[in-house]
Amino acid sequence: MKRLVYLAVLLPVLAAGCSKKDAGEADAKTDVYNVKIEVAQQKEIDRIYEFSSTVDADVKNYISSAGGTRIDRIMVEVGDYVQKGQQLVKMENTQLLTSLSQLENLKVELDRIKALYASGGASKQQVDQMQTQYDVAKKSADNLKDNIYLTSPISGVVTMRNFDNGDVAATQPILQVMKINPVKLKINIPESFYTKVSKGMKVVAKTDIFGEEEFGGYISLIYPTIDPATRTFTCEVSVNNPKSKLKPGMFGRVELNLGRANTIMVPDRAIIKQSGSNDKYVFVEKNGQVEYRKVELGRRLGESIEILGGIDNGERIVVSGQSKLIDGSKVKVIK
Repeated sequence: MKRLVYLAVLLPVLAAGCSKKDAGEADAKTDVYNVKIEVAQQKEIDRIYEFSSTVDADVKNYISSAGGTRIDRIMVEVGDYVQKGQQLVKMENTQLLTSLSQLENLKVELDRIKALYASGGASKQQVDQMQTQYDVAKKSADNLKDNIYLTSPISGVVTMRNFDNGDVAATQPILQVMKINPVKLKINIPESFYTKVSKGMKVVAKTDIFGEEEFGGYISLIYPTIDPATRTFTCEVSVNNPKSKLKPGMFGRVELNLGRANTIMVPDRAIIKQSGSNDKYVFVEKNGQVEYRKVELGRRLGESIEILGGIDNGERIVVSGQSKLIDGSKVKVIK
């Protein structure tokens, strides 16, 4: 009798346990999948966009000699910090001495012709021709004199050296000097934001090397044209670099805040990435059936993702149990 009582109590419990379905499971008879949903909600957030770029020097200068002159001595090395006006290279003065000697000879000849002209022994044309030769030679000598010592036009860091002492400086520059505080980054922004971006706007720059460390800066230049191929416009960003941590050539990311705006937010677990492409989708539930819908993603905020297009405020989004769903699947919403 006791055995019959136990069976009578256990059978309803077992039946209830067998009928409970988790999200993603389906009733074998009806192919209705159990899912969990959340309602897409419109929220006001900061419109912060991230753009990739490469760190570049604010100013680059090449230190070159006028003509194929031999280098007497290079006074700096790669990595040295130099001041504006500092002497960097001394060139040999052999050509200068030759040029000065020739100039002196031309000066003697010019004085002689002028004396002859004064006494009627030479024509005005001869005087003018000799004066021209002298002027050209003097300009060449002055140019060589100015290029004996090559100085830096900016304060910065020596980043390149192409020659050694005794080499003849040919077509390549001898040194390169870069100003790396501040540094410069170029970013390409979609044309839809052209009216929202202005010169002087604050930005934040980050690099993979320094993790979440932030470097402050501002938009220093906005290009006046749109690239018809990419539908973007270019901005130059000036970023403070007082400790020279940021190096030209580093990969950088620039964050730009374009103000607050209302946008649709959904849990990130609702997003499905289509295999073999970068397309993203969600399942939208309505009246016990789902629709497979492509969406455009924006920023990630914690466990939620901004939806820029594809769903509307208030729509019911599947967040669990979507692994076996296809477009048009019948579903049952569970808690």
